Amino acid sequence: MSQHRIFQKIKFVVFVSLVAVSIYSCNRRVVFSDYKALRGAKWHQDSVLRFDMTVPDSTKIYNLYLNVRNEGRYGYSNLWLFVKIVPPKGKVLNDTIELSLANPEGKWLGSGLGDIYDMKYPYKQTTIFPSAGYYRFEVRQGMRTEDGILRGIRDFGITLDKAN
Repeated sequence: MSQHRIFQKIKFVVFVSLVAVSIYSCNRRVVFSDYKALRGAKWHQDSVLRFDMTVPDSTKIYNLYLNVRNEGRYGYSNLWLFVKIVPPKGKVLNDTIELSLANPEGKWLGSGLGDIYDMKYPYKQTTIFPSAGYYRFEVRQGMRTEDGILRGIRDFGITLDKAN
């Protein structure tokens, strides 16, 4: 393995560690946070990322975020997502969302270390969940590629925190 490749891996591990430590130590409002790694930074159109969380209190106000880590070689400035939210009871919510990963000039949004960019997108802000309990989030990418594989997205995550 080349020294450059080893250095890139070390930088990535340090970056992920710093993000994890900062989330844990600086933000005590976080109720749930999880990332799913996409092997080889490839996300097939049929691949569903599942996140299972428990909403502890239906009387509290929450903020829900979608988190994306993309490589600098990602071939688009946006990311289309299909989000399905399955509540403990009641109606299932299906949503189609477009996230901007770069500005119109092509500069990546969010923070970056090396060739990896990390962005936290507000999804549902100051929201009240209809009931406390177990919620399942299912996320699929909705980008159109020739072979159905989206390249350049490293990780995708969801964060739920208590609103002020």
